[in-house]
Amino acid sequence: MSQKDLLNALGPLAPLLDDPDILEIMVDGPERIAIQKYGSKIQETGLRFESNDALKELIRAVLAVTGAELEHNKTIYDVRLGDNSRMLAVLSPTAIHGHSLTFRKWMTRQVTWEKLLEYNSVSDEVVALIRSALAARVNILVAGGTASGKTTVANRIVELIPPEERVIAVEQMHEFQFDHPLSVFLEAGSGLHTGMNDLLVAASKMRPDCLVVGELRGPEALRVVQIFSNGYWGLTTIHASSAENALTRLETLCLMANLGLGLDDIREMIVSALRLVLYQECLAPNSKRKVTKIVELCGLENGRYMLNPLMRYNPETDTFESTGAKPGWEG
Repeated sequence: MSQKDLLNALGPLAPLLDDPDILEIMVDGPERIAIQKYGSKIQETGLRFESNDALKELIRAVLAVTGAELEHNKTIYDVRLGDNSRMLAVLSPTAIHGHSLTFRKWMTRQVTWEKLLEYNSVSDEVVALIRSALAARVNILVAGGTASGKTTVANRIVELIPPEERVIAVEQMHEFQFDHPLSVFLEAGSGLHTGMNDLLVAASKMRPDCLVVGELRGPEALRVVQIFSNGYWGLTTIHASSAENALTRLETLCLMANLGLGLDDIREMIVSALRLVLYQECLAPNSKRKVTKIVELCGLENGRYMLNPLMRYNPETDTFESTGAKPGWEG
């Protein structure tokens, strides 16, 4: 698949995919095409399609470039484009008000630590705390909502791992973009029917110094917790509404594995598997992405998580504040 063929298939959307400042493109029927740039709200483009049928023809053309085609009675298509961007198409009648398209672009212009500091998404103290956790080989959970920037932060954390350490990345769909000289990327959703559980077991046998796992979405979370609790060093991400909610959501995903484990058993595993939780938010009204809370998971007391808050973002002063607590791994 050539980029030229892809841009030709995209028609009026081609300039949007080609714009390095645009992160996502959202088409909600023929009359509403919106974009989002880093640090900005969703913006209407003013572009339109002539009809729902014209939009469907564009979807057909893009699928053809990827080697796929529209199928009878199938209305959802999730495909990787030639530049590693992804297109999710939901057709009518599943999409009630017209065919829907979402493009999540593969960013060639990376958001570096320097940029995150410039945007005030993190502070020097936040980065220093992360470096301290990595030096102590602390397992990290990066949590946040949709489009909060948790994958960006996870990418940058991995780049702080010493270059002589071997990093194995396991994902359902390939989204990680980090530059590390000893990295290997594995994808379950490659069309070969390789499940996440099998891929995680294989990755754990590939001599990883650090195991990096893409966003936890289902029962594979239990396998990740099991591997991390067995002494593997790693990092993973999860969708959550707070740092505390990240742990309860992780419990729920682990229970989905339906192995007969009780909640107390799963909590014991979680506290042995994870030590640091970073919570990332996309804040209203300006859509600024920030690490708003960092907590240490210290263990259980009467069946409840013992959390040691280390840093928090203060929206009134637009600064990151240390709680004064010292991380347990620093003695």
